Amino acid sequence: MSIAADQAARPPTSAALTPFGKTTPLAITSGVSNNPNLQREVFGFVNAGNLGSAYVGYTTWNLSLLSTVAYFGLQVNSGDGNFVTTNTGWAVYHSSTMSSFVNAAHAQHVRVIVSINLHDFGTGPNNQTCLGLQSSSAQNTINQAVAQMQWAGIDGINVDYEGTITTCADGISNRQELVSFVQGLRAKMPTGTYLAIDTFSGAAEDNQEFFDITGIAPYVDSFFVMAYDMDEANYFESPLNCSSYCFNPVSPLNTYRFNITTSLQQYTALVPASKVILGQPWYGRSGCVPNLTTAHQHPTGSFGATTYQYAAYTPLSHGVSSFSRHRDPSDLTSEWDTWYDSDFICNREQYWDDVDSFAGKYRTILQSGIRGLGVFTLDYGGGAPELWSEINTYFSCPAAVSLPDTQSTTEFTFGLSAGSCSVARFDVQAYDSTLNRGWYTLAASAAVAGSANVVADGYPGYTYAYRARAHSTAGVIGAWSPVVSTTVSATATRSHPFSGMYTLEAYGGVNAASSPPLSGSAYWWGWQIARVAHFQPGTNAPQSGFVLDGWGGLHAYGAPGLSETSGALGHYWSGWDIARDFAFLPDGTGGFVLDGYGGLHAFRVNGATGPLQAVGNAYWPGWDIARKVVIFADGSGGYTLDGWGGIHPFGINRAAPVAASQIAQTGYWPGWSIARDIVLVPGDGGHSGYTLDGWGGVHAFHVNGDGSTMPGPIAVSGYWRGWDIARGLWLLPGSAGAGYTLDGWGGLHPFGGAPPIANSPYWSGHDIARNVWGA
Repeated sequence: MSIAADQAARPPTSAALTPFGKTTPLAITSGVSNNPNLQREVFGFVNAGNLGSAYVGYTTWNLSLLSTVAYFGLQVNSGDGNFVTTNTGWAVYHSSTMSSFVNAAHAQHVRVIVSINLHDFGTGPNNQTCLGLQSSSAQNTINQAVAQMQWAGIDGINVDYEGTITTCADGISNRQELVSFVQGLRAKMPTGTYLAIDTFSGAAEDNQEFFDITGIAPYVDSFFVMAYDMDEANYFESPLNCSSYCFNPVSPLNTYRFNITTSLQQYTALVPASKVILGQPWYGRSGCVPNLTTAHQHPTGSFGATTYQYAAYTPLSHGVSSFSRHRDPSDLTSEWDTWYDSDFICNREQYWDDVDSFAGKYRTILQSGIRGLGVFTLDYGGGAPELWSEINTYFSCPAAVSLPDTQSTTEFTFGLSAGSCSVARFDVQAYDSTLNRGWYTLAASAAVAGSANVVADGYPGYTYAYRARAHSTAGVIGAWSPVVSTTVSATATRSHPFSGMYTLEAYGGVNAASSPPLSGSAYWWGWQIARVAHFQPGTNAPQSGFVLDGWGGLHAYGAPGLSETSGALGHYWSGWDIARDFAFLPDGTGGFVLDGYGGLHAFRVNGATGPLQAVGNAYWPGWDIARKVVIFADGSGGYTLDGWGGIHPFGINRAAPVAASQIAQTGYWPGWSIARDIVLVPGDGGHSGYTLDGWGGVHAFHVNGDGSTMPGPIAVSGYWRGWDIARGLWLLPGSAGAGYTLDGWGGLHPFGGAPPIANSPYWSGHDIARNVWGA
């Protein structure tokens, strides 16, 4: 930073700079980052002289992946604390280059702050840090820094004061005076503005040097830990023990005395992790060396710093031959390269961080829970795509949803993307804007090259909103994307031979099967008490209905407006798991709940009050053997199914229209409770149908003497001999022989020409699916 400060302190170039223009304020939000794409800070510096560079300046960066940019910077005159007004830093700050940058940054929700700089590592009582931190000088700096921040319409201040602890001429240490300076600066700055301070990576080792970390902490939003130039302090320490400078990592991950892993542990032991930013160098070191094989050589000439841009593209540079890449033998992370350079006429070596090295540092940031990443400086990397892609993967990974405004079919596909982020998977959710219900979780296809597809379903005439977020391969969960809406045309072509099909899980979840999502109203996580769900008949079926719990409670799902008005006392047994099934009347005004003994208990909905009574139903007092109930299409009566497969007729407000002796069936297992479901087929008076056994077999029945014939045999696609795993049976609307069986893991198995279901829940190894229904 001292070198960069010297550059900013140079006289401005002869090129004319146009005046500073008007800036647009940043809309400040709470949180570590004002940028909605980021859950952590990505804080970068920029050298004043390179801010407007067409090659490495702000127009080359991905501003959507930054939270904060510190302009580096304004130089403090130690003699009086005023800013130097004759150098590059001042000239660019007051030019249109700066105002244009501020507006571009603010448009992307990026904070801009200005760095104020004073460096002197001397230890005399009148060194520049001592003079600049004396009360009168310090107050001048504070007043001018805040004035310059407000004049430019920017968002905060960065303090880059660097020195060696010493007692100043006034008898106070520069360490103490720095704390007072930061305290005074914070007091002067408006509420909501951002204050950061740059500190040495080893400052928290004993907290006894120039920076009083704990003393400063109450007044700053962040510590930008300058975790670089550690090579200057590590070369004479173990494991190298070099007598003079020898090449080693600029910012080692581990092993060396000064390394980022240890530094972060030291800082987070003193201050909250939420205040710590790990500064990383987008530069390295290079120089002439004796050979092309040794890692930690002493430079013999032409030694200096090299930017990321230069280091990354060294193999393509003029005069380079015999180029070879390596990883540091101690931290196993940092890259070092050797080559022969005919321009320098020597063997050369460079130490730097490539994207693989940065990946190790970024993982450490995520694992340590600190505030985020710092970069010194952004213009050393410019627009190098691999740098921004990696920041995206580790700190952002924003997702986007792409779909048209309208849909002509009830099932449609739309795309998800996350740009250059390396994506492991996407989360995607839907909201039913017409019913004002959601958010519902949908499944996305596997991510490939940062993209995936989603298959969605909707009801004709309905509008749906979608959002997504990405999980990067680095473990970052991105922010939810902006919401995108689409409307399914009222005349949309139906993509399936049903309007909607759903499966119930044992905890109460209502799960769509290649159908529009619907909400439940009760969920019992970890308690398998949900028994069955059915839709309310009507023009909007199956968009609303009830879920029955084992105690007899009826809980509305789906579209609003359905409620039980007769009271639940007649079919509710608190603490007793005895409710087994229920069925709606054909007109949807009520129905019956079946208990395990065979009792049928009436309920009414939405204000219906007419008398409702089951007549002649089978009843087994004290024996939990009743399993299912169905009601005929004309509402005259129905059947109950017992566990052995027996079918028992009953009437509704009248005698049963069918006698038990008339029923002929192909499935009955006396003494074996293996029957699982029953369905009726259309036609023939609606008295014929099928039963399902626990192994998956489907068995026909009909009524002798009423003009019906036995339904045809069904060849099922799912059958598990010896395994009681079949749970539900459902016929397609209007079909007498096509539909699906449901297994306990959620698998839907088509028969009779029904199409396979591509999108449905499945709980492999967990027997929690309870029934399937739809219309």
